[in-house]
Amino acid sequence: MSAFEILNQINVNDRIEDKNGFTYLSWTWAWAEVKKAYPDATYNIKKFGDAQLPYVYDENTGYMVFTDVTLAGLTHEMWL
Repeated sequence: MSAFEILNQINVNDRIEDKNGFTYLSWTWAWAEVKKAYPDATYNIKKFGDAQLPYVYDENTGYMVFTDVTLAGLTHEMWL
């Protein structure tokens, strides 16, 4: 069974929240469930420049944050 299939079977309904008309699972609860199933999982927030800021700014796209999550030997990158 894949990591996705294992995590997808976890019932988190009692931790679902509503905010501004959106239903979501907070990062805190989601990450706790991941670490229970995969204690070696890690996440990384990329930092930039001499000040090691956790974001970059581009005049055309605005502020960007880059992260990655490694789980079961597979790394997924995300930017927001």
